[in-house]
Parts: sequence; C-alpha cells; structure tokens
Amino acid sequence: MASPHHPADPRSTNQTASPPARDDSVDSNQPDHKAPPVLRLRISTWDLVCTVLLLALLVYLATATNWPVRLFGFLAKVCDDETCGPVPYGIDFYIRPVAWGGIGAAIAAAGIGPFVSLLKGWYMSFWPVLALGILMVSSAAGFLLTIFSERYWL
Repeated sequence: MASPHHPADPRSTNQTASPPARDDSVDSNQPDHKAPPVLRLRISTWDLVCTVLLLALLVYLATATNWPVRLFGFLAKVCDDETCGPVPYGIDFYIRPVAWGGIGAAIAAAGIGPFVSLLKGWYMSFWPVLALGILMVSSAAGFLLTIFSERYWL
C-alpha cells in the first residue's frame, strides 16, 4: 500500500521506503563532477638507485664477462644426434627448455618487474635479485639434467 507522505518527509512512518530518485532533467547538460582517478607513484630514491645499479650490474655480467659460459656451459655437452642413447623418461629433452626458459624468465623479471612494482607501490630493487636467483636455479637444474643424461649418451 502506498504511503500518503513523500519518502523524504520526516513525518513519514514508512522507514523502509527508498529515497527519491535523482532528477536528471535539471542538470541533463552538465557532465558528472567526479574527478578521474589519479595514479600516484610511490618511489623512494634509494630504491630507484639500487634498482638501476643492480640492473646495470646484471647487464654487465651478462655481456662483458664469461659468466654466461660458466653458468650455461653445459649446453655444449648436450647430445643432439640420433646416435645418443635413450635417457629414462626423455629427461634430456628438457635441458634446453629449462635453460632458455630460465633465461627468459629472468629477463622478464628484470625488465617488467620494476614497472609492476611502480604501479603496485612495492619496492623495485628485489626484481634484479630475483632475476639473478632465477638464472642460478635454471643453470643448476639444467646442469643436473645434463649430468644425469650424460651417462646414457655414451
């Protein structure tokens, strides 16, 4: 049953009635006065400096030293011929994907990670360290797969 009072009327006894609908006819030509969301980047100077220095160190280690050969030198020992003996469960087929996947994941972490941190408001300096850790783990996993497979290639 309808109430005889307007819902905004303080004398109204119907407390469950909804408030009146917004009248759009008055300001139909006016745009909404809501401000667009503002993206605020929280950057600390020490974090930015550490991130740039660590990324520069990673690039230097990857290009100007023999560090890649030491980490991924086992790839030269991988048997590619059909003359290689079968390895249980075909583990030797995973050596190159593990090595190159680790390199790709490390590049992605070092390249994209700081931008994600900027947008999320996190510290950025852990991404180059994470990239280094990914390289070490992929190198160790590929090396262990190569050592295991070598005895079957003979």
